[in-house]
Amino acid sequence: MRRFSFPETQNMAADAPPPNSVKATGQRRSTVAGDVPEDLRRRYYLDGRGGLGLGFYADATIPTPAFRDRGDRLVATRSDPHTIRHLTAIARHRGWTRITLSGDPAFRREAWLTARAEGLEVRGYRATVRDGQELERRIEAQRRREAWSNLGRDLAQARAQPDPTLHRAGPKARLEVAEALVKSRIADPAAQARLLAAARARVAGWLERGGRFDDLDLDRRGTVRRERGRGR
Repeated sequence: MRRFSFPETQNMAADAPPPNSVKATGQRRSTVAGDVPEDLRRRYYLDGRGGLGLGFYADATIPTPAFRDRGDRLVATRSDPHTIRHLTAIARHRGWTRITLSGDPAFRREAWLTARAEGLEVRGYRATVRDGQELERRIEAQRRREAWSNLGRDLAQARAQPDPTLHRAGPKARLEVAEALVKSRIADPAAQARLLAAARARVAGWLERGGRFDDLDLDRRGTVRRERGRGR
């Protein structure tokens, strides 16, 4: 009887592409599964069942985690930018200085951009010229966000500890202080102009309606957050 030979069934696990993952390959402070920033712990539902590592679920009812934490490796079942930012935040939290990426090219590209913008050394992806340009833009955008944050903190501190001299001088002097803070924190002249124009417009409108400068609370973009005495 003639014997037919069939192609040998290949191991599906061996032929499958590597999972989308971020692995610690440099110095590290921690490789303990579950060692994550507190805000991420509050964001996700953690469950050790259903696969290797600790699963991080975005919802209490979905069957698939956003990623799994294996200690020295974070394996993503989702590759959206939000998940990738969270993986990078965990890597930074654990003191990983160098990471190696694996998986889909789109995942590795986004992970490379996110991790490099956070100062991590990254292997496993060969960046293009346009990737480098995108990285520069992201770093600049991150610097602007940090400048806004620092400015908001300084303005809040100035409101918490008011200068009695400025109180007597009135709104003009206070706006001059705000202008100095803006210029010290925001490098882009166009952004400075937009912020200060918005602040002046809000203050002028408030004063025209009979308000007092001391009753006006502006956020870092010059938007009126609260007008004391007007029920807001």
